[in-house]
Amino acid sequence: MKKAIDWIRKNKKKILLTDVLVILAACLVVLCIPKPEEVNSLQIADSTYSTAQLAWNESEHASSYKVYRSDNGTDYEYLGTTKEAKYTDKKLRTGKTYYYTVVARNVLKSTDIDPKAAASVMPSLDTPELEVDTSQGEMKLSYSPVDGALGYEIVRNGEVIGQTDKTEFVDSQAELQGGEFSYEVRAYRYEKNPVYGKASNTVDAEIYALQNFTVEPSDNDLLIQWTYSDHYSSYKLFNEGQEIAETTANTYRLPGFELDKVYDLKLVGYTSDESEKSPEAGKRFKVVEEEMTNEEAIEAAVQWGIDIAADDSFTYGAGQRAHRYGCYFCQTNVGPRKNLKGKGKVNGHSYEKTYCCNPFVHACYAHGAGDPKMLEACRDGHGIAMTKKSFTRYGHWKSCGKVSKKNLRRGDVLVRSNHVMMYIGNGQIVQASGGGWDAGSIQVTNLGGRKYSFVMRYTGNGRGVKRVIKDVDDLGNVIEEAPAEAAEDTTEQA
Repeated sequence: MKKAIDWIRKNKKKILLTDVLVILAACLVVLCIPKPEEVNSLQIADSTYSTAQLAWNESEHASSYKVYRSDNGTDYEYLGTTKEAKYTDKKLRTGKTYYYTVVARNVLKSTDIDPKAAASVMPSLDTPELEVDTSQGEMKLSYSPVDGALGYEIVRNGEVIGQTDKTEFVDSQAELQGGEFSYEVRAYRYEKNPVYGKASNTVDAEIYALQNFTVEPSDNDLLIQWTYSDHYSSYKLFNEGQEIAETTANTYRLPGFELDKVYDLKLVGYTSDESEKSPEAGKRFKVVEEEMTNEEAIEAAVQWGIDIAADDSFTYGAGQRAHRYGCYFCQTNVGPRKNLKGKGKVNGHSYEKTYCCNPFVHACYAHGAGDPKMLEACRDGHGIAMTKKSFTRYGHWKSCGKVSKKNLRRGDVLVRSNHVMMYIGNGQIVQASGGGWDAGSIQVTNLGGRKYSFVMRYTGNGRGVKRVIKDVDDLGNVIEEAPAEAAEDTTEQA
């Protein structure tokens, strides 16, 4: 003000009175401008994973605003100036907390920085919205995209099961297991370390998987089985993508299969209106023939004997009722023509379906285990006589002497002077015994107190073949199983 008056004195001749009045009025206006009001309504109007939008009410007597930011709520740095009551801060780090305060100002005066009037924000990722669909045989998750997300973390039943940068995820493991599951999804990005957004809504979903899909080969077909599900009313079977059968049962026989041919079977269950289908159950495989091991040969012989005992058309016969060493399957058991009961046909010829005790055990290892020497003898009509020499003559056997009942093994042959039995485990035997044509004369029964003089144990692999299902890869190559660690044999040797 003093400078203005001095200037007027020096230039009084040049200045008109009106000019002096104008200058004096201007000085008075400047001196009368009040200090702006404090900004006390600061708030975070909006934020994203990397921005914060500030807003406040206009301060009286303010012509502009200066915005300050702090990382700790104490030490503030100048960000910028705006004439509007809003400001957007950009390039923030997700998951980090920022503090803001605003100073109001005009041409002469401004308010002070006031940490107490600060507003804070932590930039974060948005929350995705989750949906789950199982109608097409998949546990398919889909969720809304999140701006700034580098990926999405999938949580099933409270545990993380995967990450993806897609907005869809198929839980194939749940499809295999079947059942009820609970899902959430959360977005994430990296700010030196991973930073996660809030978990989505929780979705409970149930999927009905087809269980216990198996394929077993037989002589002429493949037996395909699975566990029945009340949820589906029908099933469709596909091979190499082509539908080959439809059924309402839980089993199907595929006729006329070929050895060493690759099959790619898929099974799908459908609801009555086909609006919903199951996850695929299936197997890619080929059927191959392999030689039996000794254990498999013994098991095959035992099972063959059990199956004959369960077939009521086979009975015990000796003397006038059956050829002493005859075998129905080898067409050597012609029997007396007057006895028609128990008679069956093989290749158009009638043969008696009877076995005496020793040719029955013989046939178990000839036809079940496939022992070539025993099969040759069976076809020639020469049965095993009840002597050790006879056994070793016709196959791979060793004499174990008089073995105690507790040390008998499955497949052991128990011999006495007038009878032969086969031990099948758990204190049971299978035998051809008794007279007449009754269905129970070839039977599985308890060993009990039956006597035996010595035990013969089979030692050969029989050279029989078994048909085995082998998993194959996309090129048709057999997927070899990892060798199992050899287990210590703790069986007591007789």
